[in-house]
Amino acid sequence: MTAERDDLPAAVAADINGTFKQNLSCNDANDVFMEFLSNVTRDCAAAGAVMIGHVKANIRSGNEMLAINSTTEDGHVRIRSQFSTDVSDYTMTINVIVYGVAEKKISDILDKRRSTLGKNKMKIYSDTGCTDPKCSDPACVDNAHRVIKLE
Repeated sequence: MTAERDDLPAAVAADINGTFKQNLSCNDANDVFMEFLSNVTRDCAAAGAVMIGHVKANIRSGNEMLAINSTTEDGHVRIRSQFSTDVSDYTMTINVIVYGVAEKKISDILDKRRSTLGKNKMKIYSDTGCTDPKCSDPACVDNAHRVIKLE
């Protein structure tokens, strides 16, 4: 995994599949996911990130997608597309690239913050390189070798 060095990015990706106990209105769902992304970004800054490369998420529910991102330490979230119907089940892909924070810390932040997203399962990947100590392929792209945490 990437060391905590200010000049090296730590890159983590996660898939989160979940469901809310009750359908959320489109506005409430947009707000919940935007707050989640904002909190992840601010937590990375608080953990010592010297630069937020980007924190991006695409959340799908039915035929719709919420696409959001943040690149500032204050966690300001920009929206590219948003939900216009109620949300119950969803699939999220999130990608976090920050400088100065280790991948393990980012993994912990995602794990802590996902509790606001209803009942869910998460799989976290190292977005760069291979985390399998038995693998000797320097260009390994096997997703099974990049898993940091599976729940």
